[in-house]
Amino acid sequence: MESGEDKPRHGFINRYWVLIVIVLWLIAWSARDWLAPAEPEDPPAESGVVLEEEPSAEDQEAAREEAAREEADREEADREEADREEAAREEAAREEAVEEPVEVEALLTEARETYWREGAAAALTVLEGGLETQAYESRERADILGELGNLQHATGDVEAAMGSWDRALEKLPEGERRAMMAPLRPIYSRHHPQGADHLERFR
Repeated sequence: MESGEDKPRHGFINRYWVLIVIVLWLIAWSARDWLAPAEPEDPPAESGVVLEEEPSAEDQEAAREEAAREEADREEADREEADREEAAREEAAREEAVEEPVEVEALLTEARETYWREGAAAALTVLEGGLETQAYESRERADILGELGNLQHATGDVEAAMGSWDRALEKLPEGERRAMMAPLRPIYSRHHPQGADHLERFR
């Protein structure tokens, strides 16, 4: 049987535990944010940069074909521009030819003598100067151009020589072209991209 002295002690202890529980509850309440589990961080925002997909083999092939077509178009445009410039130069030479036409045989003789006396460069100058005195459509231009081609071929400039011979053939009457074409065939066969077949256009 408990004595009267123990009753107040038990009542005090009960009140003491109630007070402890209240204090612990207050502590827990004030620390609720610290004790709560951390929320997952937001995923990083996607950047505005979009990675391009590597082009497929078909796309790469199409791009190469397009580049090749553009290159061919540029080359064709360059050739056409060169042709226009050449035509403009010839037109200007025709309009500026105000000198009296020289006598062709005398000019050719002078060019040959100059070649043996002063060299190829001086002879070319004689022929080119005489060419400028002739009317653009004159038959005499063909003789001068033919001799000019011969001199260019003798100096090793075969490409320039074939250009001069082509221009000479264009000026010659149809009946005289075959006589000029015969000795040119071996040269065109060796040096022209189309060979001797190129001369067929002058028939």
